[in-house]
Amino acid sequence: MTTTTQPQVASPIHAALSRLLAQIEGDQPTMANALQSTCQQMGGDKVWFGSTASSWEGDLNGYSSNLSSSIAAAVAVVAQALASTPATCTPAEAKMENLFLEGY
Repeated sequence: MTTTTQPQVASPIHAALSRLLAQIEGDQPTMANALQSTCQQMGGDKVWFGSTASSWEGDLNGYSSNLSSSIAAAVAVVAQALASTPATCTPAEAKMENLFLEGY
């Protein structure tokens, strides 16, 4: 029994995931720390004070932590998707991947 191999081309989905991973890894520090300045301003009674301010500051610090964790999780999900996507595919598969990426 003989096996015929089809020519391989670069996978459009792999390329798109690579670009996405590079972009979100580059933006990760900015996005993860987006609320840090606000948290610092809220702390120490500089912007707002009292029990309501302290409660709101605690909530804001929680949101900041959640944001940082969510961004790290997004990077991990995209990295895992990239790792599980073959770098090459057949021309027919590449055509289907392009259609998928274009929203068809």
